[in-house]
Amino acid sequence: MDRVKKFYLLPCSCSADIEVVAGQAGGRVVCPVCGRQNDVPKFRDLDTLRIGSSSAEKPARRWGMLQAVALAGTACAALAWSGAAIVGSTPKQAFNAEAIRDDILKSDDDQRLYESLQEMATTTVARMPMREEVDLQRRAIFATGISRTLLIVGGLGAAAAVIAVAFVAASKAA
Repeated sequence: MDRVKKFYLLPCSCSADIEVVAGQAGGRVVCPVCGRQNDVPKFRDLDTLRIGSSSAEKPARRWGMLQAVALAGTACAALAWSGAAIVGSTPKQAFNAEAIRDDILKSDDDQRLYESLQEMATTTVARMPMREEVDLQRRAIFATGISRTLLIVGGLGAAAAVIAVAFVAASKAA
């Protein structure tokens, strides 16, 4: 839909036409060619002047759907990948293996250490997992699933952003 700007052409003595609008009725305008001041007729007398019209140019759109998709895709990718990095970080262990090793190395009783190693060599490790181990496994499985999902969502967001930027660049080149 084109906007039409309506104006009147006020003749100057230098034979130039001065564009005036209804808001200037009853005032004075300066001719852009000769610099002479001219009286603008009153509002009721404006219809005696010739009417000019021009299409007001639409300002170039600086923001459109493609730019919004590019921004949303970039934000989605950044948030999803940040979330995946946080959620997918290594969960803390149920048992601290370093502390157990340190206790063994600090022990002065080699005979007792040898007996405990012999006992562990002959016993089975088939046991039911402890509650902390089960909770740790569940959290790790859940975090892995969420992390993978966030990585996929981030990849889709990045792909949408790249495609939108490509379309924006192509439309500006054309």
